Amino acid sequence: MTALKVAAIQAVSLAENWQAKWDGADVPHALALLRSAAEQGAKLACLPELYPLVGEAELCREAKALGLYVIAGLAEGSQGSWHNTSSLISPKGQVIGRQTKNYPTAGEEDNGVVPGARFQVFDTPLGRLGIVICADFAFFDDGVKACKKAGADILFNPAVWFALSEVYPATVIGRHMEYSIPIVGVNLGRNDVTQRDSPFPPAGGFSTVCIPPPITDMDQLWDWFCNKPGGIDSGEGFIQTMGRGEEMLVVEIDIEAVRRFPGYFSTRNPVTT
Repeated sequence: MTALKVAAIQAVSLAENWQAKWDGADVPHALALLRSAAEQGAKLACLPELYPLVGEAELCREAKALGLYVIAGLAEGSQGSWHNTSSLISPKGQVIGRQTKNYPTAGEEDNGVVPGARFQVFDTPLGRLGIVICADFAFFDDGVKACKKAGADILFNPAVWFALSEVYPATVIGRHMEYSIPIVGVNLGRNDVTQRDSPFPPAGGFSTVCIPPPITDMDQLWDWFCNKPGGIDSGEGFIQTMGRGEEMLVVEIDIEAVRRFPGYFSTRNPVTT
């Protein structure tokens, strides 16, 4: 298999408040962003947590028209009681997997979100995909461990960091270094104009993608450390971070190389040792 092109879409919400999101304010722009990802050659596109919140039917139609896998942040349920879910849509326009947020924040619970109960990995022709949403990834480790143990080839972290977004890259990088699998962290972009319904100042951005080098043993890893772009202390070449606003990053991931990667510091599996 040739390298898989993945689009991390740091979208900005156009909705002025939660009701507007429920009414579908972000759906047309989400569809436009997917079209842009497909035009750049992406075979899989990941949108942030809770983005666009609704519009599953429209997203499925667009995924089918574009021949694109899509991970979208959707509400599963009604406004009074719902799961914060990242849904995986196939190029056939079908939802083939749903991952709930299992540790919703207090603010989410006040807004009707109920917790999910399990983590899972989705088998696709592209590879084995794991999804761990926002705080489930940053503040708890059972989701990442479960995906690693189940053999995930890529881990996606759709997120909305409503504050301290500059810390987000460190969180993604830390998990990547710990578990040695590609991590695509997709945060909601910052919008100073429409982000009015939050008690916090506008925040967001700094989506981060980490991909291990295409090496097969520890000797090759050491050579890579010594000779990679920017020198031994630089993250250049395997850590890519966006800015605050709306951006899209299309990266290539060699799944077979990922499966051969021995890990940064040890060949032992951190899940089983």
